[in-house]
Amino acid sequence: MKPVACLLVAFSSLAVISLSAVQSAGAAVFYVNNRTGSERNDGLVDKPLNVLTGPVKSISRALQLAESGDTIEVANTGVPYYDNLTLQGTKHSGHADRPFTIVGNGATLTGAMIVPSGAWAEVGRDLWKLVPYRKGYFQLVRDGKALSELRPDSGEEWNSVPKLQTNEWCVWHGAVYYQSERLVSPSTLHMSIARRSCGITIFAARHIVISDLTIQHFRLDGVNLHDLATNVQLRNITLRENGRSGLAIGGSSTAQVILSDIHRNRDHSVLIRETSALAIDDCILDADPTVHD
Repeated sequence: MKPVACLLVAFSSLAVISLSAVQSAGAAVFYVNNRTGSERNDGLVDKPLNVLTGPVKSISRALQLAESGDTIEVANTGVPYYDNLTLQGTKHSGHADRPFTIVGNGATLTGAMIVPSGAWAEVGRDLWKLVPYRKGYFQLVRDGKALSELRPDSGEEWNSVPKLQTNEWCVWHGAVYYQSERLVSPSTLHMSIARRSCGITIFAARHIVISDLTIQHFRLDGVNLHDLATNVQLRNITLRENGRSGLAIGGSSTAQVILSDIHRNRDHSVLIRETSALAIDDCILDADPTVHD
């Protein structure tokens, strides 16, 4: 891992959001709990009180209920949230003194879906083939951790599926190939594949703070600041094992990442594109950011 004390890739200035302003007077707080919550609830209290009063079950539902400057508190129940979130426009924006806030409390947001047992086809000696619904980016997961992938060297082209080590996988002609242990079908294992595209997508929204959340196993990016996402702060975030990058920032977005851990993402730790501006402070990255004009 590479500790990054301070890295700034910028084309415009960044405004730092104070955490003391996160829960200012006048902002509503919505509670999420994927064990005790219900999508029928109002989300305004953290424990169920009756059939309509209590936490909601998904973060997406909380985003539907929340308005500008509100806070979403996510309960860490030990069970990952299978969800993908979009923050967009004034509804999911805040102000310099009252940002729109998501507090993860150490919870995990995942994009991995269990592979149906009938989706695997044996095509060789303990070699199994899986054809994903979506092509382009992939991530294969076993027991909650990404498996080792064999990839061609730069300029190399495979004429057939290469020889894989046990518990290794590769992509060839749009399909995933997995070398299992002897006489072990992957349908008997806890195998998942990255299905949802991005953990959190932010577009045309401003003054946002997201903290204390692990985002993993998405097909593309853990967090994608698509465009016009300004004054976004990510604090104490773990972005790992996503199919393209942990964090992608593009367009004219501006953001700050603090005290975060970005590792084992398939192509890039951080992908910076176009005229976006990113400050990275006291973070751990396992690869240098990739900058594309």
